[in-house]
Amino acid sequence: SEKTEQTMSDVLLSIDDQVATLTINRPEKGNAVTLDAFSLMSGHLDDLATGLVRAVVITGAGDRAFSAGMDLSDVSDPSSWVENPLTKFCDRLERFPKPTIARINGAVIGGSVEIALSCDLRVGRDTSKLRVPAISLGVHYEYEGLTRAVKTLGPQAARRIYMLGEKLDAKALMDMGFFDHCVPLDQLDDAIKTVLGAICAGAPLAVNGAKQTIAEILAGESSDAAKIRVKQAWASDDMKEGLAAIREKRPPNFKGV
Repeated sequence: SEKTEQTMSDVLLSIDDQVATLTINRPEKGNAVTLDAFSLMSGHLDDLATGLVRAVVITGAGDRAFSAGMDLSDVSDPSSWVENPLTKFCDRLERFPKPTIARINGAVIGGSVEIALSCDLRVGRDTSKLRVPAISLGVHYEYEGLTRAVKTLGPQAARRIYMLGEKLDAKALMDMGFFDHCVPLDQLDDAIKTVLGAICAGAPLAVNGAKQTIAEILAGESSDAAKIRVKQAWASDDMKEGLAAIREKRPPNFKGV
């Protein structure tokens, strides 16, 4: 498999075969996300959206924290923002056209909860803790961020996280549907590989199409775009290949066309 890696001040990008990994690279700061890091990650997503990568994993460096959220030293005057940089990035991440996985390697604090909720799937470490200390900082979370929590976890879980600032352990996160899988740290990468294996074994038009249609359903959008994708998938070479693989009792070799 082809493997490349690019190092930047706050973000690492690595590409291994058909999977890209974005790592928030500030372990000494709990992987708090700077404005520069948001910009770098957004730029990477733009590049990866049209490439050959099948999926993107987002994680934090080290083994203590996924992320401590937005670096508050960058938040000198939020009233001057035209757009909240966290919201802008999470909107971009949520609508990324390919599957995204949050690799939760430790604590999930503040705005990083929204980053994780913007991913399609979340695979977590069994000692992870989650807390959003917004109420103790006087922060009212953005409408978009609360919407992400409500539509993924439900209103009662959102109340516990954003109204009470409750500290939740891995079991609670699994019970409320925040985690799709929860394993010890030494099994985390194997669990990620299992999820990625299922994604990469599927036909890209079907996998990516399902992701996009689910997002449109949750946003209350029309079915017009989904109907076009359904027709494209039925008419694709990959559909023919899938049927041939069943007849010939072999794994399919999908090309994404």
